[in-house]
Amino acid sequence: MNNDPYYNFCLEEIRFYTEKINEIIKEGLKDPKKYYEESKSEWKKIYQMIPVMYMMNQMEEEKNN
Repeated sequence: MNNDPYYNFCLEEIRFYTEKINEIIKEGLKDPKKYYEESKSEWKKIYQMIPVMYMMNQMEEEKNN
């Protein structure tokens, strides 16, 4: 790895999206409808968790102040 955090960030992004592309090729194209529905379901769960994560972060900040 490089000492440049921005460069390293780019490498991590490349790795993440390459893995995602491979997942779509291997799994998504086998049954596109199933992959689509599962993907939407996962994102829905993530979106629902955002307010809880925000609240926990706010509580932690108050605790540290």
